Amino acid sequence: MNKQRFDGYLLVTDMDGTLLNRGKIISPENQQAIEMFVEQGGLFTLATGRITSSVQRFADQLPLNAPAVLYNGAVIHDFAKGVDIWQRTLVPSAGAVLSRVMERFPEVGVEIYCGSEPYFIRENETTDYHRRMEKFTRPVLESFESLKDPWFKVLLAWTPERLDEVERFTAETEDKDVIWVRSDEKYLELLPSGATKGHALEHLVQLMGIEMSKCIAMGDNLNDLEMIRRAGVGVAVANAHEILLSASDRSCCHHEEHAVADVIAWLDREVVSK
Repeated sequence: MNKQRFDGYLLVTDMDGTLLNRGKIISPENQQAIEMFVEQGGLFTLATGRITSSVQRFADQLPLNAPAVLYNGAVIHDFAKGVDIWQRTLVPSAGAVLSRVMERFPEVGVEIYCGSEPYFIRENETTDYHRRMEKFTRPVLESFESLKDPWFKVLLAWTPERLDEVERFTAETEDKDVIWVRSDEKYLELLPSGATKGHALEHLVQLMGIEMSKCIAMGDNLNDLEMIRRAGVGVAVANAHEILLSASDRSCCHHEEHAVADVIAWLDREVVSK
């Protein structure tokens, strides 16, 4: 077998609901397939809504050999060098957008991402779970007015049904400088305009000198939609949102069934070997 059979290919995968199983771990099957892919010349990285500190332990476990897309597309981070190599931040008017939502929905949880951890502006049961899961430690702030650093994103957290109401409200009050993306049934995110995973992927491909036709991107939720559309091959896992399934070039198995290994096997069997 050609030792560099995956040379020139870039595989980018979402984490939660795609690479990770329900236990939030990487299966041995996925781990072994990724290691083989990289050993055979492939470039592998992540595209996630998670922040740098949350991804670090997975980056230490995986053979990442390309910068990763973080914050749902607002940041490209090089874990090998420990530096951000590209970023987009929210415009100052995002504060007014957020204020309107908070006034209309006083019980919605609010997390603002700037610096090394999010600031919790308003908490509820969903943000409490998120804080415990990610081991975030910053205390709750009474107001976001004191935050001077640029914001990468804002995460709204609530029950799926109530967050549906928030999403409908934000759709009626669009601002051209920001975008709203549903990253999970419990999370709705405010991002800089032009800072989706898809926009970041385009920049990453140019940076790496990779042909977009040889870029395979995997995902499961609506925050992966622009990435799936722009990739040479967009792959939706079997558990993906129905819109993502419709927009993808192909689908693969459920994230509980080692979806990344499934895609690598397909690439080896149906693309590289032909």
